Amino acid sequence: MVYLDKGYIGNFDAKTPQELREYLKLAIEQLGDRQIIAPIDGSTWHSYRLMSWSGDFPPFPMEPQNPLWYNDVYKELGFTPLATYHSVAFDINNIEELKHHKDVEYKTFEQHHLHDIHKISTQGFEGNFLYEHISYNDFFKLYQPLLPMLDKDFVLTAYVDGEPAGFIFAFGAADCIILKTIAVLPKYFKFGIGRSLVNKVLLKAEEKGFKTAIGALIIGGNISSSLVKKYNAKKIREYTLYEYTRAGKK
Repeated sequence: MVYLDKGYIGNFDAKTPQELREYLKLAIEQLGDRQIIAPIDGSTWHSYRLMSWSGDFPPFPMEPQNPLWYNDVYKELGFTPLATYHSVAFDINNIEELKHHKDVEYKTFEQHHLHDIHKISTQGFEGNFLYEHISYNDFFKLYQPLLPMLDKDFVLTAYVDGEPAGFIFAFGAADCIILKTIAVLPKYFKFGIGRSLVNKVLLKAEEKGFKTAIGALIIGGNISSSLVKKYNAKKIREYTLYEYTRAGKK
């Protein structure tokens, strides 16, 4: 697909290197001379990135599951890394409750909070790499399949003077709690909301018997990196988003 001046390649799986090679060559030909970014399944609101390195930690839901040889084929065809991401894991053990700012109210998930979560997401991520606006209706469609499975204690929204200020979206899988998305609007950074959101979810996860937490799909320098660093988190996976330009091809 084409978005503005960029071409995106996504929504595919290949069983062999040759199959992937042929698919990518065809996509490059069809997208022409513009910058090509891959893999992206339509936009960054959906699945994107390749797993490019893995430790021995088992896969978890909502992360890329591609074979590592995908990366070799991309590089062979002239794709180069555009952005890198990682996931980390740490033990949940005797989590200490932090002091929280007195002017911030934290609410466990109710479906009507999705309006506030959409507002925080679109405003908080607006300056992010490859950001594209998403309507509330499309945003709701992303979450709708997950609603019956959500534990409301792991999806929290923070409010300051009644205004939505931040949220965390986390979910359980086996004995792990996965910290998928954390967002805080910049004007509320001084309230320590991100730190408190993570702390509240970890306390509840420990109470419910979870043993491990995963900070998922973090881009370098992201606020999430600093929020989980204090828990002695260790890298378990790396991911890469690639670009292709004819001018840069050898």
